[in-house]
Amino acid sequence: MAMAPPRLLRGLIAPLPLLPADWLPCHQQLLASAALLHRWWIPSLARLRCSDGFKLFLVLLLVSAALAEVRYVASASMAPTLRPGDRAVAEKVSYRFRRPSVGDIVFFRVPTALQNCGMNKDVVFIKRVIATPGDFIEVRQGQLIVNSVAQNEHYTAPHASSYTMEAMRLPEGHVFVMGDNRNNSCDSRAWGALPISNILGRYMMSFTRSSLQ
Repeated sequence: MAMAPPRLLRGLIAPLPLLPADWLPCHQQLLASAALLHRWWIPSLARLRCSDGFKLFLVLLLVSAALAEVRYVASASMAPTLRPGDRAVAEKVSYRFRRPSVGDIVFFRVPTALQNCGMNKDVVFIKRVIATPGDFIEVRQGQLIVNSVAQNEHYTAPHASSYTMEAMRLPEGHVFVMGDNRNNSCDSRAWGALPISNILGRYMMSFTRSSLQ
């Protein structure tokens, strides 16, 4: 969009001739600001090059990448909350100030146990935090129990009621994560507690490809 000529800019800021002189008490300051704008800001914009605009875009891109990222959901392990093909948005700020909480859905680098089995260390999983450091967790006939309290998990897909897991206490610096689709999820039940240091971000929202069309 073309910029307004300086003369037009002064005309827009100056008081209207039919109005009394004190109609705009700060008109003198505004006129002085307009003169400064004409003398400094407009010539500065005229010197702005395309390369400067690209640098600004690059800085904004880097800042946004440091705050959040979008991940493609490849499996059904978090169904029905997230389905294959969804794009999930993770924010990467809150865990700088607090620990993950029960119920958080987190993105994380695969733990060492899976890397030792040949999985690439750059693979990122997404699961739900079920228990935090110091909690006792077990499963009895498909019922999740944390600190002796049966959990009401309305978000899970139907799963086998005969499933059980021996009680364990989570060590400091670790959380227990599970997929919402318990019958189709490789999670802490298989490879143990997840180090909090592996967590990359917290799930915020998701969208489908069709929603963008």
